[in-house]
Amino acid sequence: MIAMEALVTAIERCATFDGPGIRTVVYFKGCPLRCKWCSNPETQKIENEVFYNEKEISPITGEYPKVAKLMTLNEIFDIVMKDEKFYRNSGGGVTLSGGEILVNVEFAIKLFEKLKEEYINTAIETTGYGNYKEFENLAKLTDTVLFDIKHMNSQKHKEYTAVSNELILENLEKLSKWHKNIIMRFPLIKGVNDDDVNVEETAKFLKKINLIDVDVLPYHTMGVEKYRKLRRPYPMKTLEKHTKEELEHVIELMRGVGIRARINN
Repeated sequence: MIAMEALVTAIERCATFDGPGIRTVVYFKGCPLRCKWCSNPETQKIENEVFYNEKEISPITGEYPKVAKLMTLNEIFDIVMKDEKFYRNSGGGVTLSGGEILVNVEFAIKLFEKLKEEYINTAIETTGYGNYKEFENLAKLTDTVLFDIKHMNSQKHKEYTAVSNELILENLEKLSKWHKNIIMRFPLIKGVNDDDVNVEETAKFLKKINLIDVDVLPYHTMGVEKYRKLRRPYPMKTLEKHTKEELEHVIELMRGVGIRARINN
């Protein structure tokens, strides 16, 4: 039996937006980025935390609930395999997310090796920020890579995510030379990365490395409540969302460069 453990914040079954078909998504703790619009702030820190929610205090211990649960590889495997029939019938499978899955890359590799023995479709959601060799080893076991690209300007990238983008773009270029199924994701944030120059530069870069499938992810505020429960201030200065016309303009700009862009809500 494999005794590896990792902190997991959630396991979402019957998901349909995180890769092909019906999927189970496992959310791991730990991320080197600090995106100001992050909707899963509970996954950022590598160590466990608590949600300060008065309604969820344990009546037995009087303690606040932990954000994550320490789980073994076999515990996770047993849970995700419960929906094996759904995967087979829909072309779905298991997606590993976070946080940044490369923080838990060794665990992820072992889990995917185990899933591949059962011929389960695999996917990861990643920022690409990590050691490339480790990333490559995981990607070799990954059928679909869902890769976020946030800003082409490195200074702006660091301002809004706490890290520069050089390593991310370098890893993406390397991966694009051999991986056959990379779907790019472009989180669109008002006043951050939605100007015409950045949108077109993003599209041109992706076209250059032949990554032409892009999901544009409109900004949402679903994570705001989590910041309150973590007793952290929400980093975004505005909650303003794009209009339908503004989203369509971004799609048109990308398509004008030869990108197959679509809005993914």
